[in-house]
Amino acid sequence: MSALGAGYGLMLYADPSGRKGCGFLDGSPVLTPTRIERTPEGRRIRFAEGKRELPRAGDIFCANSETAGLVREAINEKFARERDSVNAFRVVSATVSNRRCYCFLHVTVVNIATGSVDTMSFTLEAPDYDVQKDGQAEFGRFIDALGLMEIEDSDLLVGRTATFEGAGEARIFRRWPA
Repeated sequence: MSALGAGYGLMLYADPSGRKGCGFLDGSPVLTPTRIERTPEGRRIRFAEGKRELPRAGDIFCANSETAGLVREAINEKFARERDSVNAFRVVSATVSNRRCYCFLHVTVVNIATGSVDTMSFTLEAPDYDVQKDGQAEFGRFIDALGLMEIEDSDLLVGRTATFEGAGEARIFRRWPA
């Protein structure tokens, strides 16, 4: 295998939170593939730098930095699309409710991949300025992810799609092309 010459090694990995990624095995352009070995995860490439074999195996060999960079970027974009599709949702209903001095917007969404139903609530008006400001800011991020700047009628949310990262109150909403 060493007849391929020197180049760059890339590895696929999962960070501590489980997010998959692709990165350089070593930033050095002098890695040489030495052998392929089987692991429980599949086949891996063993690399050497000069006469020293690297302790970690890689998954991809690229002969030049431009190709390695493009491959790494493409794989990371693919992983991001997969993450986004897991949390993609469609708005199926939106209702406004008033309680005392509060105004809430309750949005029911359906996960596109699993069909599970979830309800999100946004505080649009509150007697406490900070509570109202935080609720409106979160709602602003939500409608931005849906591709809207502002809405006059909550029915305009129905049928729109987006995705999010995080869970519970720590959701970060992003656009998702359906």
